[in-house]
Amino acid sequence: MSDYMLYFILCASIAFNVFFIWYIRNLLSQLYFVANNMSELVDETISFRDHLSSVYELETFYGDETLAGLLAHVGQYSETLSDFEEIYALLDEEEQEIEENDVNADEY
Repeated sequence: MSDYMLYFILCASIAFNVFFIWYIRNLLSQLYFVANNMSELVDETISFRDHLSSVYELETFYGDETLAGLLAHVGQYSETLSDFEEIYALLDEEEQEIEENDVNADEY
């Protein structure tokens, strides 16, 4: 009877481990997707902030309080996104280090 119990525990353990490996793999792929999209979102926000700043500096709109408030709001928003990008950029840093090491190895 104890042999059947050991086989059952072994099979349950294997199934449990396979499920968690699959689950962790899916979580990591979703995290990688979010990290890539977060970087693109920050780049677009910075581009928008720069464009808004150039419009604000035009003679027609210079000193407009609405545009000044919008420019300040976009600046705060881009800082918040940059903070989130730093959190998710941990994945990209590891990849960049590997790529840099590969490039440096190819140069020698």
